[in-house]
Amino acid sequence: MERADRQAEEKTGKRVERTRRALRGALLELMVEHGYEELSVQQILDRSGVGRATFYLHYRGKDDLLRRSLDGLRQHLVTEWRAKAGGRPALELPLGFSLAFFHHVDSHRRLYRAIVGRESGAIVDREMRRLLVDLMCEAGAAQAKVPGKAFSKAACMGAGVGFAAQYVAGALMSIVAWWLDRNIRLSAEELDGLFCKMTLPALKALRNG
Repeated sequence: MERADRQAEEKTGKRVERTRRALRGALLELMVEHGYEELSVQQILDRSGVGRATFYLHYRGKDDLLRRSLDGLRQHLVTEWRAKAGGRPALELPLGFSLAFFHHVDSHRRLYRAIVGRESGAIVDREMRRLLVDLMCEAGAAQAKVPGKAFSKAACMGAGVGFAAQYVAGALMSIVAWWLDRNIRLSAEELDGLFCKMTLPALKALRNG
C-alpha cells in the first residue's frame, strides 16, 4: 500500500510540475510577443492548454505566476554564487552572482529586450530588481552579522545594506538595458569584469565607511 501511495504522489508531483512548466513557458513566450502588462490570464491559459480552475489552484493571478517563475532564476544565481565561492562563505563574494546573471540575460536576449527598460515591462523590471536586492541583502545581512538567519528583510532596511542593495540592483538593470538596446559588443565575462571593477571598491568603501 505504501508503495502504491508513493507512486501516486510521484505521479501527482510530475503532473503538477508539468502544469507549472507549461504556464511558465506560456508566460515567457507571450511576454516576448506582447510585453507583460498587456497579457491576460486567458491568453496564458490558451497558450499553455491549462484550465482556469487548475491555474488558480496553483497561482493567485498573473503577477503571482511571474514572481514564482523568477524563483528558478534566483535559485540558479544562488547555486552559481556558492559554486564560485568554492567552499568559502558566499558573503565573501558579494557580487558572486553577477556573472551568472549576465549569462542568463545573454541566453534570453529576446525576453530581456522585450521587458528591460520598457513601459510594457515595468512590473517585470520591478520584480527583477526585487530579486537582485534580495540577493544583495542576503550577503549584506550576513556581513553585518545579523542575529538569526543569514538573510533578514529587516536588516535590509538599514541604510548601509539597503543602499548597497538598491545601488547594485539598479546598476545591473541599467547596464543590461544599455547592453541590449545598443547591442554593445561585450561578452558576459567582459561586462561582469567591468561591473565588478567599478562596484566592488564602492561596496568595500561603504562597509569601511
